[in-house]
Amino acid sequence: MWTELLSIFRPGNPLNSISQDFKEMLSIDLKMATIVEPHIFDQSLTMEQQSKIYKLDVKVNKLERKIRKQIIAHASLTGTDIGYCFMMMSIVKDAERIGDYVKNITEIKSLGGGEVPEGPIRTELQELVSNAMLLLKDAAKVVEKEDIERAQELVEIGRTSGKRCDRLLVELAKTKYGASKTTAMVLLTRFYKRLGGHAMNIISSVLMPVHKVDFLDEKYLKQAKAAREAASKG
Repeated sequence: MWTELLSIFRPGNPLNSISQDFKEMLSIDLKMATIVEPHIFDQSLTMEQQSKIYKLDVKVNKLERKIRKQIIAHASLTGTDIGYCFMMMSIVKDAERIGDYVKNITEIKSLGGGEVPEGPIRTELQELVSNAMLLLKDAAKVVEKEDIERAQELVEIGRTSGKRCDRLLVELAKTKYGASKTTAMVLLTRFYKRLGGHAMNIISSVLMPVHKVDFLDEKYLKQAKAAREAASKG
């Protein structure tokens, strides 16, 4: 899907910058998440760091608007490539939402969240955070190279992590931590689940046809894998 999409925006076409703008969005998202990650368990992010996150988020939002404007102009003037334009609009929105969730993570302290105590729940949460960061780190590479095998691996990691997040939320409801600790753990679990989910949506553009982006059809994935294996043998 991604190769076909980019072929629309050939060199010399005004839309050729879309690919670079989209990759810049993901790069900024990753920069934001990397700044925040070391501070999530002790809520030690400084005002200066939070201000930087807000400024970076503004850049992500501006890039989204720029890309959307270009896509709308292309579709309106040419009336072509509508399906692929829809797909690009979808994954650009995912990139914008990642920035929003990173910003939300910086606001946990102001929402009443406190330090996350050492123990099994913090260990589980750390693994889930690491998985979300992995999806974000690899998303641009996988999409640019249209690396189907790696995309499948990451999607499986993302789906498993999402289920683990749901189980962790149920477990947190049964704990006797104080309000501030519980608030921080619940919000971190939820925000990183969504961050990873949006990264997974972007990665799924490598695997799914236009009308199924954001929806991981198991039957389709198995059929596509079988077709690739048959083609490689033939």
